[in-house]
Amino acid sequence: MVVFSKKHKPAKFPLILMGKTITHSMSSQYLGVWFDSKCTWGKHIVYLIQKCQKRINFMRTITGTWWGAHPEDLIRLYQTTILSVLEYGSFCFQSAVKTHLLKLQRVQYRCLRIALGCMNSTHTMSLEVLAGVQPLTDRFAQLSFRFFIRCEVLNPLVIENFEKLLEQNPQTRFMSVYYWYMTLEVSPSPVNTNRDNFSDFDSSSVDFDLSMRDEITGIPESFRSIGIPQIFASKFGHVSGARQFFTDGSKADESTGFGVYSEFHSATFMLRKPCSVYIAELAAIYYPLEYIRTLPPEHYFIFTDSLSSLEAVRSMKPMKHSVYFLNGIRQVLSALSKRSYIITIAWVPSHCSIPGNEKADSLAKVGASEGDVYERQIAFDDFFCIGPSGDLDQLATQMERLRDG
Repeated sequence: MVVFSKKHKPAKFPLILMGKTITHSMSSQYLGVWFDSKCTWGKHIVYLIQKCQKRINFMRTITGTWWGAHPEDLIRLYQTTILSVLEYGSFCFQSAVKTHLLKLQRVQYRCLRIALGCMNSTHTMSLEVLAGVQPLTDRFAQLSFRFFIRCEVLNPLVIENFEKLLEQNPQTRFMSVYYWYMTLEVSPSPVNTNRDNFSDFDSSSVDFDLSMRDEITGIPESFRSIGIPQIFASKFGHVSGARQFFTDGSKADESTGFGVYSEFHSATFMLRKPCSVYIAELAAIYYPLEYIRTLPPEHYFIFTDSLSSLEAVRSMKPMKHSVYFLNGIRQVLSALSKRSYIITIAWVPSHCSIPGNEKADSLAKVGASEGDVYERQIAFDDFFCIGPSGDLDQLATQMERLRDG
């Protein structure tokens, strides 16, 4: 039995179960996290440091000036074997005092020095910048923020419980991140639980053309603007302009949009925040597919410079989460295949003087800044990019100032 209390001498009372006295303890481990009676998290911090020590020693054994592993590989090793240990359960212990969290931060500094080969005198912030790794306090706050976003849709009871805690004791460090979460406009669309895999989809009616990726390999940078348009013309010059659609997504400041260019039809749209360029690229592919529905059944070509979005469409695998445009692309392709349409989605390199791609890029920039809003469902993971930054002390200070007026 553990009595959680901030008092110097918490109350002690006998507890008997089936004739046996339950022993008192100052801490207990639950799901790998040590909970101590004073809620200082000191024992868990020590436990994490000891658990990481052997892994740090292993990093040292594969490090050398001339023969050791590459710094990028060492950073990746740190993130997968050590940082993952430090992050586990951070939702609970991130409310610990600065002195405890600093011990974990030093573990990260030590690992980054090993990975980058830096001296002990190297500034700690410089280590994180060079390695591209977030400070632990920021990372803990970001993970908690993402947890709240998931709960907003998948487990609203957690949000209800935090609302009650906020009413009872809003000034605790533990409530800082939740208070920050409340101040942001997070309103994801309901999750679509239907994860269609389109097993009946006729893949022969869709051609995913990645051939230009291999054909342009080795072309010097100075000749790309001349050679690549010629390669494109030799491959797709026979296709009429009415059957070609060039797509692109763009982000300008905080706004995101997409553009579609064709000889007889062009479009520019803005997407509601928050939105990544990846989603804008998918929206740019989805729009011409919807437009092709209104045209006679023929062979149509959609050109995109986003390899990630093309691969996502080509995979045809069930989605882990609801991605509105990716699901719509699959549905439209399935419908078009049943009506004897043939669709080719081809990858082209960006900024290589391919006329259609350059025009789509210009339209996407216009769409991001002044285009009409293209309606869509917003998934909860779209809000991950607006997570909190800064340590919890700053969050707590801001919370107190706002509550005091």
